[in-house]
Amino acid sequence: MSAGIIYLAAGGTGGHIFPALAVAEAMNAKGYQTCLFTDKRGAALLADIEKLPVRLHVISAASPFQSGIFRRIMALTKLGMGALSCLWHIGLRPPMVMIGFGGYPSFAPLLIARLFGVPVMVHEQNAYLGRANHALAARARLIALSWPQTKNLPDGVATHITGMPVRTAFFAKRRPSCAGDTLVLSVLGGSQGAIILGTLVPDALEMIDPPLRDNIKIYQQARPEQIDDLKARYRALDIAASVKPFFTNMPDLLAKSDLVISRSGASSIAELAATGRASLMLPLPSAMDDHQKANALQMEQAGGGYCLDEATISPAFLATRIMQLFEAPAELGKMAANATSLASPQAASDIADLAEGLITKRNAPHLGAVA
Repeated sequence: MSAGIIYLAAGGTGGHIFPALAVAEAMNAKGYQTCLFTDKRGAALLADIEKLPVRLHVISAASPFQSGIFRRIMALTKLGMGALSCLWHIGLRPPMVMIGFGGYPSFAPLLIARLFGVPVMVHEQNAYLGRANHALAARARLIALSWPQTKNLPDGVATHITGMPVRTAFFAKRRPSCAGDTLVLSVLGGSQGAIILGTLVPDALEMIDPPLRDNIKIYQQARPEQIDDLKARYRALDIAASVKPFFTNMPDLLAKSDLVISRSGASSIAELAATGRASLMLPLPSAMDDHQKANALQMEQAGGGYCLDEATISPAFLATRIMQLFEAPAELGKMAANATSLASPQAASDIADLAEGLITKRNAPHLGAVA
């Protein structure tokens, strides 16, 4: 029998969506039903994932901080439409608790939930509280944090450090790193792709001598407009390659990777840590408060990877790093083991426990009266 329904709300990028899925798994394990509010981008990310642990409610949303009055009006209109949709769903079946994971699609669901007296909590993935979570913080009972000393926290709001929730599939795929005859290189640019990696990586691989290069198998996430050119480049270099806009089997992909080149969003770092993969991280320079660099430096300080600078990185430097690591399997193995020190295997269940605690507090007066 279900213990009740829990709503979650997350922005449309992997950094928001995938932590929400991890917590949904933990809530399901406790017997709750879970539903996730997100936008079309978030729904697209989840479209091909088997055994989705949540029901989806797709709502309209956009950032109200866009440039130009027309674009701002359109964004506010979308937010209003999303709020009406949330009002319908939450009014029809109020949840026991609402958990937000940042991004503008989480804004309306959490506000509407508060209107119905539903306890609200938020989880912040990065070491800097995002705009949506900051705006919602005053209305939340609790903020769960991924990192100690998270910046931009408002005064007077209860916080709890849980770490970054990651789906159980990543921990299940953890294995020792041992580069064999085939060297698997995965290139991931976040759920939105990274344009620079579409030129930087093939240029670097072209500089690697054929005896090593011939043994490389590459899996690369790329923007749709880059895919045909990338496939042609790798064919010309005689490199076995799988190039896609998005890989839905990320736990399997990371598990078979010997080295990962990646952006360093909080979700990416957490998945690398959970699976135990050596990495070369290229932080997104435009990330708010440079939080991706802070994330990458955490991994570098743990000995699990190297933080690279997009402003100064060259194909020759990247080629050298790749060769150094692929020619030193013991070093790759050591980095993979070090990466696991940043993993938080209990984060999702801790957040689920905190959410359940809010439910208990909400029901306490009623339970006391019955007693």
